[in-house]
Amino acid sequence: MADISKETLKKIKEERIIPRPRWYFLSKNYFFWLMFLLTTILGSIASSMVLLLTGDVDWDIFPYLGINLPKAILISLPYLWIILLFFFLYITYYNFSRTRTGYRYRFILIFLMSLLISSLLGWGFYYYGWSEIIDRQLRTRIPGYHHLVYGRQKQWMQPERGLLSGTIMIVEPDKNLIQLKDLYSKNWAIDISQARIRGNVPLSRDLEIKILGKQMSEHDFKADEIRVSRGFQQGKRMGLKFNRLNPE
Repeated sequence: MADISKETLKKIKEERIIPRPRWYFLSKNYFFWLMFLLTTILGSIASSMVLLLTGDVDWDIFPYLGINLPKAILISLPYLWIILLFFFLYITYYNFSRTRTGYRYRFILIFLMSLLISSLLGWGFYYYGWSEIIDRQLRTRIPGYHHLVYGRQKQWMQPERGLLSGTIMIVEPDKNLIQLKDLYSKNWAIDISQARIRGNVPLSRDLEIKILGKQMSEHDFKADEIRVSRGFQQGKRMGLKFNRLNPE
């Protein structure tokens, strides 16, 4: 035992090893816990974006466009956010494994625990509409972001194929018309005289809608079916107040 102690002391002197103070290990442990929390939140955001983008797709439209289910799945999967989700899950595992007690747990257990937490928090972000706010900010502030994900903008902005989406600017019930600004800020006059409206929501200013119909000219569109965007319905469930103008 004495020989081992001597060898250890000799090695410390030769390699000039300096003992670390206790506060160093405590701060290191706190740092990794903080990073674990941060990456868990980032993973939750990624999870909520996966829910938003897959939930924002209208799957019944694909047959209308002549696209079968396997191809529809390949087209609509939010690959960017799935990759980010698994990246943050791995970083979360790394941070947790570097905490004082993290080494005791197996990789699969930490990974599944992180996935569960991220999924639950992500569902909360999605339910309360925070993921939609993030999506709007990304589309507004990051050029080209909308090319990286498949969502309502790609699916519904095909007027030549009978699909249009945007925000109602003016309702003209006496003319059976609404003025719409689409997702690319182009103005349209929408004939709603024969339109079927899905959802128990009156057409009103600032309401976001999706339209099935036929393009009549450069700025004119005849609606066969009008759907209220999920974001509005979600906000209604949260109890948010909207200014509504009933056309009737």
